[in-house]
Amino acid sequence: MTVAVLNRWTLEELPTFNRLLLSGDLPPRALTKVLTDDVFPLLEADPYIYTEQQARQITCLMGLWGSSCVRHFVQQGLVSAEDTSPLFSALHVRDDSFRGYLRKVVDRSRTGHPDRDSYRSLFHWNPPAVHVTWTGQTWTSPTSFTDGACRTYTAEPAEVEFFLFLKKTGLLEEAANDFLEPLVTEDLASMEVVERLTAAAALINATHRMFAEFLRLPLDRRLTPEYFSNVWRQYTGHWDPGDHPPSAAHDPEFLARDLLTGVNSPHHRTYVRRSYPALGAQDKHRLARIMECTPVPERILDRAGITAAQLDSASAGELARTAQEHPELAACYLVLAEQTRLASSHLIFAKRFVFDLGRKRLQAGEPATPVQSGAIGNTGLTEAVMEQLRADRRAHALTAFERIPKGVIVGAAKPPVPIDLDDTIRIGPRT
Repeated sequence: MTVAVLNRWTLEELPTFNRLLLSGDLPPRALTKVLTDDVFPLLEADPYIYTEQQARQITCLMGLWGSSCVRHFVQQGLVSAEDTSPLFSALHVRDDSFRGYLRKVVDRSRTGHPDRDSYRSLFHWNPPAVHVTWTGQTWTSPTSFTDGACRTYTAEPAEVEFFLFLKKTGLLEEAANDFLEPLVTEDLASMEVVERLTAAAALINATHRMFAEFLRLPLDRRLTPEYFSNVWRQYTGHWDPGDHPPSAAHDPEFLARDLLTGVNSPHHRTYVRRSYPALGAQDKHRLARIMECTPVPERILDRAGITAAQLDSASAGELARTAQEHPELAACYLVLAEQTRLASSHLIFAKRFVFDLGRKRLQAGEPATPVQSGAIGNTGLTEAVMEQLRADRRAHALTAFERIPKGVIVGAAKPPVPIDLDDTIRIGPRT
């Protein structure tokens, strides 16, 4: 019962406090006082009493509470953005520190989750369940809650849409990876290889189209760069120096597909290493396993008995014949091309919603946003490094096929028709 009360407080009261704090009608210590006096006493004295599901719920709720406090204390200059430990040192749950209690809750959840909010707790455990049904298969991203609601910082419709958008696209990417992963571990028949590759390409394409749809939502639900950068992103602050606030860059499915498709550069290895502390135990084990495998493009080239250098030196006519003779190569190119397009969408989003606004502030002589600067991403990556990562993704083993018409590639691979997003994705309980 107390978990339900804590959840309801987070759904209804936390956004109210955050809005009042943003408007200056309340001081930051009003939030820590209500948490200490009214909310923390509702937590169980022994966090190991919670079920694993309840522990995931409490992890999510405490993450939202902690990051709300961080945002307002940093904004008012009460703690620094780089070291918020004085704030957490003053927060106590019964006879334990806030962070100490949260560590026990995380341990009870048996998830290997970090002892702060994360991409997984915020965008996977928090929103309602999402289902993708396609080609007779169903993929589900479950929720840790049963109320069908989405816990937020401000209760703005655009914030809810953002949470749902990332959960839906994450599931599409998971489905794509389910088609790709067997290709690095099993020796499959050529027809199945082509079918898996074209299915993965179709799902990545659907993810890319969801990006476009998300940015065209009605104005009353559309995420604006100003809201994202100046309001929402300021709730993704550091709890410890150098730790990892929630970020779409920590999506384990995107990280996995980079590895599956052979992205391998010093920039990318740094990017993956930066993400590790923000991932759960299962995600880290999975990524480590994929790292040991030969990437899909190399395996497909080996099966065809062709090297990337041979493709690079081939004429357009020779490339067209190669695609017809080796549909696996054509299908693999479709995956890599869609992955490159999706990576470009990620970068365009970062530029429009973070870096461009940071430059405008600088040019206008305005101070940087206090918690998260517009000059750097949540993972510590600069715009230049993100541009290099996009270039790394584009510099794949099959770039030579860019020199022939896409129709030739499609004719050789025979991909499925584009996925109907409305028919494929559903939110809510599985029926």
